[in-house]
Amino acid sequence: MLELQRTNSRVIASGVDTVSYAFRQKDERALSAFRATAHRGGAAGALITDERGPDGGRVMSWPGHGLLVHESRLGALLAGDGDDHSLVAARELVAGATAARYAIADVIGEDPGSAVEVRRFDLASELRFGAGPDGLAFLDSLVGICPARARVDVVRGDDHHAQTVYVKTAKRGVVLSRVYDKGRESGTDPPGERIRIESQNRPPKARRYSPEVLSQLDLSSTFGRTMTAYLDADEVVAAGPTAAVGQLLSLAHRGDLTFARAQSLIGAVAILQYAGRAGYHDPGVSTKENNRRSSRRLKGLRDAGITLDAELPAEALVPTSKLLRDAIAEFSA
Repeated sequence: MLELQRTNSRVIASGVDTVSYAFRQKDERALSAFRATAHRGGAAGALITDERGPDGGRVMSWPGHGLLVHESRLGALLAGDGDDHSLVAARELVAGATAARYAIADVIGEDPGSAVEVRRFDLASELRFGAGPDGLAFLDSLVGICPARARVDVVRGDDHHAQTVYVKTAKRGVVLSRVYDKGRESGTDPPGERIRIESQNRPPKARRYSPEVLSQLDLSSTFGRTMTAYLDADEVVAAGPTAAVGQLLSLAHRGDLTFARAQSLIGAVAILQYAGRAGYHDPGVSTKENNRRSSRRLKGLRDAGITLDAELPAEALVPTSKLLRDAIAEFSA
């Protein structure tokens, strides 16, 4: 049996990125101090101070609700350095709440008291790939599966590879998660070598937790809530042509795919490897029908959990589902 070459890829960092703490006021002192500080209007009726602290965080207020808020990256907040982009373990959310309290006091000159809830917390995990094409293939493999009651939006680069894959709510288009080429975005790594997975969480008021409670929770299901479509499949992979054949045979041997179906898809892989979509060109039918035929073959492979990637080495296989599971496991309590 052909030995598939799984790519050199691993989780290198996980934790909390952006966090927003809410401070509810029992009197007018801190709110009056906020109003006396230079500020501007923001979205949803928010007021935002012009000044930012050393962490680069924003101090906001909803005076009608007696609310002061501090929002920043948790790593930057704890380090007091706006250039700090590190991911921080959830257990540090309590220390972050204290730092946010001091940050607000520094900006408005009045102590807002203790944080009562976390309004927003973004969880992130970073993957390191040994070769750029492996990471690009990983991103491309996320495009073909959409979670229930959501939509997938893709931003592609000049090389036609996915650069960012968004999962958004179906109706309003609110971002739930995104997976993107962090190395390319920040200019730190060649394309495809450093990929970040982010889960953006803004729970409604009735479902918000205090920093003390949130810091103790198992957040794996929260981080992975938009990834179940990739994990419910037997195994989602990106594969070079030879590895795709090996994966199809493995599925047939396990009984997850009939041999007849595997044989049909292996034939599609051979045609696509030899001639690309042009291999399905039939001069007797319309261009539209030719495109439909090739698209059906590619969809058949995706339904089997395989994204065929001609830019990968022929025997290379990128284990998309495994990498997502590894990232989710980082947030287990």
